[in-house]
Amino acid sequence: MNEIHPIQLIFKYEAFNEGYSFSLKWEDNGLIIKQLSKNQSLNQSQNQNRNQSLNQGQNLNHDQNQNEQKIIPSNDEWEDFWYYLDEIKIWDWYEDYRVTCRDSCVEDDEWEVDIVFGDMKVESHGGNSYPPTFREFLKAIEELTGILIEVIQQD
Repeated sequence: MNEIHPIQLIFKYEAFNEGYSFSLKWEDNGLIIKQLSKNQSLNQSQNQNRNQSLNQGQNLNHDQNQNEQKIIPSNDEWEDFWYYLDEIKIWDWYEDYRVTCRDSCVEDDEWEVDIVFGDMKVESHGGNSYPPTFREFLKAIEELTGILIEVIQQD
């Protein structure tokens, strides 16, 4: 496959009770990342991750909004990302992972993944439930972006 960039890449994660959200979108030849947290130490961790990313050769631009960033991964980083997604079999994820909670649990998180790369495609989403390799997917996103994702819900 000659193309290294996605045709489409959208990832969203929200933990409503914790006031945390993370979104990633491929746009204008870069990854637009928006992160919002009640915990204001987020800006400090973003700065640490930004410095780490710059040391790894990534081109990163901050918008005036401290919670939004644009990252342009290198071709090697993209290759590693696609290889890892193949390894975790993301292309085989179901469309919907959802646990409906009645009185026995608190619903507080939702996620969405929509990726098109070449002839490969995955559209998957869920609430309070995840594919078996969801944590590995988060790790791949973190390695591609250099940004830690605060997953609140434990499965």
